[in-house]
Amino acid sequence: MSTEMDVSKFGIQPEDEFPHAFSEDHADWNESYFFDWYDATGSNAGHCRIGWHPVQKRVLFWLYLFNGSEWFVIEENRLPFSELQLGKVEDSNSTVVDEANCHKKAFAYQGWGLEFSYQPKQLLRTGELHVKGFARVLSGARQGMIKAVELTLNVTAQGPAYSRGGGSVDGHTAQGFSTDRYEQPTQSHCQMIIDGECRELKVRGERDHSWGPRPWDMGWQFFVVNNEHFSLCATQVMIPEWPLINMGYYHAHGGEMENLNENTEFNLQFNADDPTQAVSGSFSLNCDSGRKIQGVIEVISGTEIDITHTFASPHRTEYRRSLIRCRFDDGSESIGWLECNRESD
Repeated sequence: MSTEMDVSKFGIQPEDEFPHAFSEDHADWNESYFFDWYDATGSNAGHCRIGWHPVQKRVLFWLYLFNGSEWFVIEENRLPFSELQLGKVEDSNSTVVDEANCHKKAFAYQGWGLEFSYQPKQLLRTGELHVKGFARVLSGARQGMIKAVELTLNVTAQGPAYSRGGGSVDGHTAQGFSTDRYEQPTQSHCQMIIDGECRELKVRGERDHSWGPRPWDMGWQFFVVNNEHFSLCATQVMIPEWPLINMGYYHAHGGEMENLNENTEFNLQFNADDPTQAVSGSFSLNCDSGRKIQGVIEVISGTEIDITHTFASPHRTEYRRSLIRCRFDDGSESIGWLECNRESD
């Protein structure tokens, strides 16, 4: 896909690739980047999230890799914020933002056997995520072992950075500070090295960048499908004492992004006892254009992620990421991700 798209169509600017100023008045201020990906068969996949709570002075780093039979994880939730190197935009009012900043890393960390970084190249169009460290095997014949892993993900955007704007959700804004988020469908070249075995992969997925006060005391469902024909992202957020929040897009490649409307429905059944088969069910999504997308969800595999420490009163929830196969009502199939967080029984 051409990288000459209108990347700022939804109000996100090229300089938003880089970290933002934060408010000392918000202990829950969180800036984060995540990347997820999978190959066409669902045999290889991954999820990486880098987030920092600057007032809490800590960095959260998650890497999950799936090789078709095993899950590998690096999960660090208390890395020192002082050791994270953050990039800063120069000449943000210039017409040559790319040229002035394409050599800069948005963030980088290195120490004690772990390194990770993201370097934007063409802002909001291309970039490179790199991770190197040691992961624990969560499942399979080598369960419990520690193995060396290295990941290079060369990302190319397939659409504009999608945003509904900073919004006005209670607790998610800060007076005098930029607070926003965007999602973007991606197509990437992935080099995944696990215990010396190198796989070169063509993958698709989604990336996200969010900044502002981010209380975690809520439930959500985040649904992503990206194939050779279209990209789809649907999010539901359940905040106590707020109406259900629906947001997302449908993007036929080569066409315009279409907003999903409030008539988004998930009919999901949860399996509390098995994170590898955490959820099943169906979905019905509706666009402002009148387009309707329906289908059923089957889990290929999945894992549980630790966010106990993020809540105002730390406790366990069922926070699972599932690699899924979607069977659409038109007879087509596609791989995707479904992330769910809900209070545990």
